Amino acid sequence: MAVMTGSIGQAQAAEPLPITVAAPAVASITLEQLLGQFAGMSGLQASFREEKRMALLAAPLVNEGTIYFVPNGKKSRLARHTAKPARSVVVIDGSALKLADDAGREEIALDKSPAVRLFVDSFVRIFAGDREALAAMYAMELQAEGQRWTLKLKPKLAPLDKLIERVEIAGDGVVISTMRVVEVGGDEAVTTFSGVDPRRKFSAEEQASLFSLPPKPAAAAPAGR
Repeated sequence: MAVMTGSIGQAQAAEPLPITVAAPAVASITLEQLLGQFAGMSGLQASFREEKRMALLAAPLVNEGTIYFVPNGKKSRLARHTAKPARSVVVIDGSALKLADDAGREEIALDKSPAVRLFVDSFVRIFAGDREALAAMYAMELQAEGQRWTLKLKPKLAPLDKLIERVEIAGDGVVISTMRVVEVGGDEAVTTFSGVDPRRKFSAEEQASLFSLPPKPAAAAPAGR
């Protein structure tokens, strides 16, 4: 009896086994939530590094610079300022695409260039979170784990579907990390973003400066005799 009593006492004195409580599963972001976050941005600024990989080139073409975006419905504005290897500015403002570089200036009326219009609209509509427009242009597939996601876009409309095989964008929440554009022929452009600020607000002075082409260089004065 003494042995049995001791055993029972020892069992009663033993510490209870710890209870493990599983952490609640974090719901993955949905397409509606993701585009809703983009639509809620006040503006965007990010540094970019773009690598264009082409079958005819042994090494990729690399461009580096900064992009800026201001949401404003159908008149949203997107500007891309390339700093390396050569300076250039591309501005998408309404129905026009404007370009300035060392070779000169050019303006493309998007209404007269369907392929360019669709491609340009893709980026503007993504940043604007315009699901209706994106759904009309692309078959969309979102893969997500928590707030990390990859959005795959496959063009549905001609002539873009004859030029672009797919677009893949990855990010965490509203912060985009990479964008990959794969052409039908196999060439591709991979852009990596850093220093992403999805809450950027632009003053009137900044909008006038960043979303317009730089002034034309002054003509050289004729050499004196």
